[in-house]
Amino acid sequence: MKKLLKAIRNLLVFIGWTTVFVIFSNLLINLVWHFDFMSSHSWFLLSSFWNHGGVIKTTSDILLLLSLFLLPFLWIVGFILALRLQYKEFFLKPIDLIINLFSSSDTDSERLVLKNIKDSEQIIEEIKTEIDSIKPEESKNASDIRSDITQKISAEIKNQRK
Repeated sequence: MKKLLKAIRNLLVFIGWTTVFVIFSNLLINLVWHFDFMSSHSWFLLSSFWNHGGVIKTTSDILLLLSLFLLPFLWIVGFILALRLQYKEFFLKPIDLIINLFSSSDTDSERLVLKNIKDSEQIIEEIKTEIDSIKPEESKNASDIRSDITQKISAEIKNQRK
């Protein structure tokens, strides 16, 4: 069953790609060189030009023949690329957009919290209090030791002056 569905998919891609490729390539070649490769009249003109000693010497003539030569190769490359596309996602995308448009609910949206905006002085004061709270407090022992050292140093300086 899976192989049958894949074969049907590939057949639909083949038909679709061939149709699109032939229409657009024929339109492009017809716009540039006025040559309709789907018409037998254009091929008859090219054949009679060649059979009556016509020489392909201009760049335009060379590019026309090169483009006609490259058409089958471009069709094959395009067909291989078209087989790799995921058409299920491509065709269901508009339906998903419509469903998402009509089923937007408040539970899916993010909650926005607006804070009061403070003036610059309040912000500076808050930063200062945060910095003060981060600073380590001096222990009582450290302040006692410092005061003892300063007293001893001041006593020695007084003794040296006498």
